[in-house]
Amino acid sequence: MKRLYYIINLILISSLCCQSCKDDFNHVLYPDGPLELSVSTSDIVLNVAAPEQEAVVFDWTSGSNFGTNAAIKYTLEIGEKGKDFKPVISSTFEKGLRSQRYVTKDFNQLLIDKLGITAGSGAQLEARVTAEVQDGQSAAQLSQIISLKVKTYKPVTETLYILGSATSNGWDANKASKMNPIQGTPGAFIWQGVLSPGEFKFISTLGNFTPSYNKGTSNEKLYYRESESDPYDVPFTVAKSGLYQVKVNLIDLSIAIAEIEGAMYDALWFVGGFTGWNFQPMAKDPNDPFIFTYHAVLNSGNSTDEFKIATKPDFDPGVVFLRPETDQQGVGTDLPVVKWSESENKNDYKWRINKGTYKIRLDLRTNKITIAPFTPFAAIYLVGDATPNGWDIAAATPMVNGDTPHRFTWSGTLKAGELKFSCDKQADWNGAWFLASQNGRIPSGQTEQMIFSKSGSNPDNKWKVTTPGTYSITLDQLQETVTIIKQ
Repeated sequence: MKRLYYIINLILISSLCCQSCKDDFNHVLYPDGPLELSVSTSDIVLNVAAPEQEAVVFDWTSGSNFGTNAAIKYTLEIGEKGKDFKPVISSTFEKGLRSQRYVTKDFNQLLIDKLGITAGSGAQLEARVTAEVQDGQSAAQLSQIISLKVKTYKPVTETLYILGSATSNGWDANKASKMNPIQGTPGAFIWQGVLSPGEFKFISTLGNFTPSYNKGTSNEKLYYRESESDPYDVPFTVAKSGLYQVKVNLIDLSIAIAEIEGAMYDALWFVGGFTGWNFQPMAKDPNDPFIFTYHAVLNSGNSTDEFKIATKPDFDPGVVFLRPETDQQGVGTDLPVVKWSESENKNDYKWRINKGTYKIRLDLRTNKITIAPFTPFAAIYLVGDATPNGWDIAAATPMVNGDTPHRFTWSGTLKAGELKFSCDKQADWNGAWFLASQNGRIPSGQTEQMIFSKSGSNPDNKWKVTTPGTYSITLDQLQETVTIIKQ
């Protein structure tokens, strides 16, 4: 009989315990707290002029693994309100990650591509997060649904070309000249080159005459022609031949056309004892034709040696060479440069420096040269939400030393997202960085030029990884190049 009372008491106690676990949040009071989703703002206005600005951040609590010690996988879902998350923007997170940050450009494109929201329109959204304990047994936990509203924008093209009878390739849309994006100014492009008397306009895609940007209400305004059905097709006109700089801004539809003084030389060569007096081509800055660079390990049988810069790969007495103002000038910043040929001046002045590793930068606009010894950074790190450790700069993913002191490699898994390279993991983000040549650049699998920024990520250009997978990366600090290859 006592045993029967004991069993009844156990049943009553168990019933009371189960009842005490009930509450109003999904009917269960989880041991580690309920799964709750929060958002940085519920009223999102996406600004076409600030594509890299933070648009919205979703955060959520951990939920519970019910004492199993098993990992939890989270799935964040965003859908249009009233459509039961069909279609959906879905992202999965593991390893304790409980936050998702979207920048304006990416979020705008996801809403258009994944949810089918019309560009330039407003929409009501819903979001929720699901937690799945990776023990194969526990029930999934579902957060509350939160509501948001968003205003999208119509994206502007990331490529632009100039064509017309005033350009060297005429009206052939397959051979139109590519314009360069202006770093730090979304929707802005620049082109420098020779224009002849004639007409020109702009297209966004090689081979296609529309969409195009034509002359607007004045020579300072653009007109966006979306399709051939639009009868307005007025080009800009050029009255006289010359070297021109053309700047456009596709966001405010402005244009500035100016005749300019061009760089005197289109190509230059480094030559001297370090090269065995063989001509080595210098690199021309793709965004500034007045800037030439030569980055190299300079070796010689002597402790010091000399060099000069040729305007043609030839020692003919009539060839102009760029030289120091004082013979045997050494390293320095913004040193004066003079030019003369042997037939003009017999003083064959040259620079003389110690053998070593150097970055040399010549500015034809100011006729100044900087000759700087190069000391490579001891380590290079991957930073960004595409990388294993995300935006946590303190835990940034290190690369591995390569076959030279200035070369680093890395192999591993990249997620869809952004990537850039820190040289020093500086906590205030104002350290040295290697950045993409343009923001949102998708890795080509080929060796490509980087931008080096000594103090802070400026411009904040990041690579855009669109296909998750295993990648190998080779970064050369000296040549300022990177190769990102998907395996």
